[in-house]
Amino acid sequence: MLARLDDDGRLTDLVEAAGDDEVTAAAAAAEGRVLVVDAPLVVPGDAGRRDVEAVLAWCDVTAFPVSRRRLVQVTGGSRGPLLAAALERPGRLLAEGLPDLVLRQIAWERDHPPAAPALDLGEYRAAWIGVRAPVYRPKGTGRARPDGVRAAWDLLAGVVDLAGWRPSAATDDWSAIADAAVIDAVCGAYAGLRVARGEGILVGTPARGMVAVPAGADLRARIEATLVRLRAGGAIAV
Repeated sequence: MLARLDDDGRLTDLVEAAGDDEVTAAAAAAEGRVLVVDAPLVVPGDAGRRDVEAVLAWCDVTAFPVSRRRLVQVTGGSRGPLLAAALERPGRLLAEGLPDLVLRQIAWERDHPPAAPALDLGEYRAAWIGVRAPVYRPKGTGRARPDGVRAAWDLLAGVVDLAGWRPSAATDDWSAIADAAVIDAVCGAYAGLRVARGEGILVGTPARGMVAVPAGADLRARIEATLVRLRAGGAIAV
């Protein structure tokens, strides 16, 4: 699924795309300045995790630890690097997205506007740990999560003009899967919009894995401080 937002945050396109060729064609037609993909686009190591996941972990952000071995175990392989090569265009910023983090940040900003001054680090961390994204993805047959889908929709509808899109009223697994795919896609588009507006941060590098993160003053300050500390200790190379 590919979602496109215009500069005002209005959903203008929602295209179902399954195979790599369909994804590439849909992305080419969208012609966006920033393209955020909900998949690892760079897999530099055979084991362990990438630098971007290490940075986010220190910021109390859960992210799937990406390595070639783990992707083979979980998904049977890694299609991301091949997809990334097909999606690259001059003038286009290509990054990865984390839908759960996007929803969590939106939930945080309901009480802490992005432009508000940063909290004390200890106060921020204690409050941030208590914020959770809705659980909305089906985890097996007969395990649709309509309440989670509605909660995720409610968060997105508060920051994006969804142009009338609402989750299906059906409770079957296929409807839940389709709704979750839309939520994932809109979260990626919103992360890209925030970065384009200067209201987000890119964590990592294109060569070693880079994630687009919508961030207010609190999360931005924590990520930047973590980058300085881990770089000084030689723990990361981004």
